[in-house]
Amino acid sequence: MHKFLYLIISVLVFNPLQFCKGQDKDEKKQTETSERFEKLAIKKIYRKTKQADQINQVLQKEPFELIKINCEPEKSDSPNYTLKCYNIKISNTVLEGNGNNKYELVTISFKDIEKAIIRKINNEDMKTSTPLIYFSSKSKNHIIFFPIDGDNHFGWKIYLYKNKILYPVGQRVMYWKPEYEESNINYSDILKIYELKDSISVKIPSKYFIEKDSDYKNYPNYLDGKQFSKNGLSYYIFSTNKLDFYKKYDNNLFEGDYNKMINSKIINVIK
Repeated sequence: MHKFLYLIISVLVFNPLQFCKGQDKDEKKQTETSERFEKLAIKKIYRKTKQADQINQVLQKEPFELIKINCEPEKSDSPNYTLKCYNIKISNTVLEGNGNNKYELVTISFKDIEKAIIRKINNEDMKTSTPLIYFSSKSKNHIIFFPIDGDNHFGWKIYLYKNKILYPVGQRVMYWKPEYEESNINYSDILKIYELKDSISVKIPSKYFIEKDSDYKNYPNYLDGKQFSKNGLSYYIFSTNKLDFYKKYDNNLFEGDYNKMINSKIINVIK
């Protein structure tokens, strides 16, 4: 009889305890899951806020627009070009090096000095076409914008001429929307370039190109800079904080200030 009573008491006392323990485990699991989702949500909000801050920073500083210099192109055999401006002359030529190596040499003659950009090119790389020259009345620097043209893609290379050194700033490749693939769109009519404290910004209407395309993976070396979109406009931000006078890419192509690369023994004289 006593044993029977003890068994009933045990069931009444310990079962609720087990039930409470199970509840505690479930509540703890739910709390951990909730906290995890909360942290992910906070991270997502932080990323969006940070991106919005960067966009607003660009938009607030837009008044520092660079001035496009009027230049006259001279007749040249494609793919070579010659461009004359009020105090600058730019021309290019493709050189055949040792073996199957090819190089594009871009010579820039300023009023006080002559510089040269050298690019190693292969079949995967894209040749530049006649550049656009911009000038900053604030910093007195020049920005040289080299268009890259193709059948269904377009893009650019940007160089900064500062303190008598040519710096490769960044490059991009994008794809036209089908309705613009065969149109004769002039770069200078659709883009604006701005100089910020430590970056260069390129602004282009988003309607002309496909923002995300599977073919972008074919040009991994052409995805420099950060890209933001707002109100039908796309902004490409290239940092000028830590520029070097040359770049060497993952596919072993390189480009930069030819003379400084030779003097610094980055490359040998192209023969």
